[in-house]
Parts: sequence; structure tokens; C-alpha cells
Amino acid sequence: MDTKEVIENVTVYSSTTCSSCRVLMKWLDSEGIAYTKLLTDESDEAMAKFIEINEGILSVPFTVIRLSSGSEIKIHGFQKSKLKESLGI
Repeated sequence: MDTKEVIENVTVYSSTTCSSCRVLMKWLDSEGIAYTKLLTDESDEAMAKFIEINEGILSVPFTVIRLSSGSEIKIHGFQKSKLKESLGI
């Protein structure tokens, strides 16, 4: 990530039965990273947004990091090294 970029928000698309999602969110919590959790299996609106932006891969967790420039970093699964790099930690 460009050091001039500022993270505006982090969104995690998840489901109630996803163990990898729970691990990801527990890790984000331990790192002090604020995020919004959207449950794709409980909200039609969350599922519609997930389908719209997920690049055709229908699996969770799916993390979207929105930057101050308006660009987004999209990460499929719990890829700790990619998340650390993208979040600057």
C-alpha cells in the first residue's frame, strides 16, 4: 500500500457458519483493526453487494479495504500476509 494512502474502512463479508471468517475477525480484533461485518447468509442486501463486488468468487471471508483515494483492496480468504501488508501492520 502506498504510504500516502489512508484506510477509510474495512469490510468483512462473512457467514454465520464460516470458521475462517471467525478466525479472520478474531485476528483483526487482536490487531485493533476496526471493521464492518456483513453476514451474507442473513442479509439479502449484504449478499447482493457481495455478489456485485467479489469478482465472481462466491466464498467467504472476503475483505474489502477502502482507501482514501477511492480505490479498494480486495482479499479472498484469510491471507494474513496480504492483510498485514494492505493494512500496514
